Amino acid sequence: MRQLRSSLAFLAAFTGGAVGRAAGQEQGSISTAEYEGWRQYSVQCARCHGQDALPNPVAANLLVSMAPGGPTAEKETFTKVVMEGRPDRGMPPFKDVMTPEQVDAVYAYLKGRAENRIPVGRPQPPG
Repeated sequence: MRQLRSSLAFLAAFTGGAVGRAAGQEQGSISTAEYEGWRQYSVQCARCHGQDALPNPVAANLLVSMAPGGPTAEKETFTKVVMEGRPDRGMPPFKDVMTPEQVDAVYAYLKGRAENRIPVGRPQPPG
């Protein structure tokens, strides 16, 4: 039963992203910060949190965590978690790996994904 719920959650996130893609294409490209956030996320975060921040069994579901009311929806909380890590949960600190500007960009990208403004897949560069 749990596997069925996980599969349904993944399917809902995946199809929601497809709907978001059509909407995102109609609205134009993403901001420079969101695009840089996608680039940084792909390098620093995707190996654990999954490509496109889609749910996976390895790490926190960032689409839920970053959604309005989620535990890391606020920028200050998100930044603290990324910079200090959560060693007790297997997440290393990134304070020696990422600059504050890079963390801000990742936050912008993930907020857009969590709010379904940024679709699944490689975004179009701003411009």
